[in-house]
Amino acid sequence: MSRTHTIRVRDRATGKIYTLQVPEDRYILHTAENQGVELPFSCRNGACTTCAVRVLSGDIYQPEAIGLSPELRRQGYALLCVSYPRSDLEVETQDEDEVYELQFGRYFARGRVKAGLPLDED
Repeated sequence: MSRTHTIRVRDRATGKIYTLQVPEDRYILHTAENQGVELPFSCRNGACTTCAVRVLSGDIYQPEAIGLSPELRRQGYALLCVSYPRSDLEVETQDEDEVYELQFGRYFARGRVKAGLPLDED
């Protein structure tokens, strides 16, 4: 039987704080949902930044978080949909657009894409 950890989630959007009990072999987001807690998510496979959190304290394991660069992981970001607790944790949800900008902004630094001119029809 795997160890269970206490996870405190601060939801920045709602101001609520949730306390969960999550086994080491279960995803945090999935376990939260099973405990009646609704947190932001989208893809559920670690490829986007909708469920991104900032780890305030504790250890998290997220080998499948392909939506986060190694740099953002080092800065303490995690994706709850593919994260396992490795200790008691305190995390805070993040604004998806902020995390996306941190992750990809340097690649799209020229601003918004502008609509092109219509094609000429012969």
